[in-house]
Amino acid sequence: MMETNSVSNILFEYNRGNLDNDTLLSLYKAMLKPRLIEQKMLILLRQGKISKWFSGIGQEAISVGVTAALNKEEYILPMHRNLGVFTGRDIPLERLFRNGKERQMVLQKGVIVVFILELKSSILLE
Repeated sequence: MMETNSVSNILFEYNRGNLDNDTLLSLYKAMLKPRLIEQKMLILLRQGKISKWFSGIGQEAISVGVTAALNKEEYILPMHRNLGVFTGRDIPLERLFRNGKERQMVLQKGVIVVFILELKSSILLE
């Protein structure tokens, strides 16, 4: 069913296809999680608490959508700016954000995770 919304004289049309409300809500929440992490990381970057962050803000739908479309046993090999792949495969955040300077390359839940990050996990909780 084609739906139309209008905001300030801008017309938006989208086709929800056969996606029910629960699926759409699930996809929205899956996009929201990496966005919130991205926003927190940019704050930490501006505060000088981390030295680098390759932001993927605005690209959440790509990584979340592709990950959602794959079967759990299929592999996906993300690069930077694909935080939605990691969150979409339910990889624990503590695996991504380890204490100290550490390089890790692990195969977990069909995703090869390579992350280099220098920060303390307690920073993420501030």
